[in-house]
Amino acid sequence: MKLVVVSATAALVVGVGAFELGGGSGGNGGGTTSGADAGRSVPPAPAVSDPQPVVIPDKSRLLAPAGGTKYFGIAAPEAPWRSSVLAGIGRDAGGPVPNMVQYFVNWNRNFDPGAVRSAYAQHALPVITWEPWEGGAKGTKQPAYALGTIIDGSHDAYITAFARAVATNRWPVALRFGHEMNGHWYPWAERGGVNSPGEFTAAWKHVHGIFRRAGANNVIWVWAPNILRGADPVDLASLYPGDAYVDWIGLSAYDVTEQTAARLLDPTLAEIRRFTRRPLLITETGAQPGAQKAPWIATFFPWLNEHPDVIGFVWFQYTRAQGGGADWTFTSSRASREAFRQGVRTLRLVKTPGADGV
Repeated sequence: MKLVVVSATAALVVGVGAFELGGGSGGNGGGTTSGADAGRSVPPAPAVSDPQPVVIPDKSRLLAPAGGTKYFGIAAPEAPWRSSVLAGIGRDAGGPVPNMVQYFVNWNRNFDPGAVRSAYAQHALPVITWEPWEGGAKGTKQPAYALGTIIDGSHDAYITAFARAVATNRWPVALRFGHEMNGHWYPWAERGGVNSPGEFTAAWKHVHGIFRRAGANNVIWVWAPNILRGADPVDLASLYPGDAYVDWIGLSAYDVTEQTAARLLDPTLAEIRRFTRRPLLITETGAQPGAQKAPWIATFFPWLNEHPDVIGFVWFQYTRAQGGGADWTFTSSRASREAFRQGVRTLRLVKTPGADGV
């Protein structure tokens, strides 16, 4: 699905008391491209005396959830910048607060350390969907961001600056670079009209190498195709750079007409398991409104618990009015919200460390 909006900068107070952050939002959905950057002013941070030292975790603590625990992730307007968003979603979910938050960054935006610290202040692992383009308003081809321009080094200065900023910030981040590459709706798709076979993996390895040389060892690399339904007829294995370059498999999977989670997810999962056993995170999911939505949600959580190799999900909590193309939210009806509440309570969640060091 196509991107809607990207992130904006924010400030963060880490230390004593609550915080409230201004910022932007991002997402995709519904096969449309719309929206604009969102932002709001942030008041000056109050002085904090004698803040407690913060212990930044190693990414190994987050890579392999222990004991069947899962990530409950959210992509939503103004998350992670505004702390009330995740808290409110937790209330809507009947108690559990998301421990992962995803947001979108185009390649005309720099790395925002405030967003990462904001996520950790809420005990949520940040997932950055990093998109080599200037947004959907400029179309799906954008030759200036063709895969060949990444491979030949045209964007090395930007990539290097981003990588160094990630390394300097030190907090672990999951980086979902060039997602849904098996579609045709992004400039980095090999079948998008400006690229050639083999270029996606070459571009991935090029970017990965820049991060390695920059010392950005705090990155969890997420390779994330779209489910087979709706994508182009391309062999997923041909787009995979290899386990040496990938930590997690991601997956965009939206219910449209499928009656169960298994019908939506099993065909693509089986295809992926032909060439990698890396842990899988459903990096975007939701369900269209309709009679099937609540029943589909009711099947999703049992499916998740039955698959120990699937470490969690990110729910796309956007409405049509917010640029989602459809109302994918689990709060679109009382029945959907209740099905989600009952299901999410069956999960044992990963304990994500926070900016308070816990």
